[in-house]
Amino acid sequence: MLPATDGAAPSADRLAALDALRRRVAIQSSADAAEGIKARRVLFSLDLPAVEMHAALGALDNFERAIVEHDDRLVVAARRLRCLAVLDGIIGE
Repeated sequence: MLPATDGAAPSADRLAALDALRRRVAIQSSADAAEGIKARRVLFSLDLPAVEMHAALGALDNFERAIVEHDDRLVVAARRLRCLAVLDGIIGE
């Protein structure tokens, strides 16, 4: 079980890491295990509430799965946009 937070905004360093993750997702065209691990470390370092963590991890997993499974470009694009929207929601808090 992930720890819940009191709703405090992530620190500037964590927001910078999250913004870098968002930029990588925006241009990502292939799935790389090392990058996937880095992405998840960034998310876990944020101490997000469980609901937000689940949404972010799910969106990232779905996006990477679409790339690995060579889904249609429209599917990959839609999953990328969903992942970016979730990350934007976390950044915007």
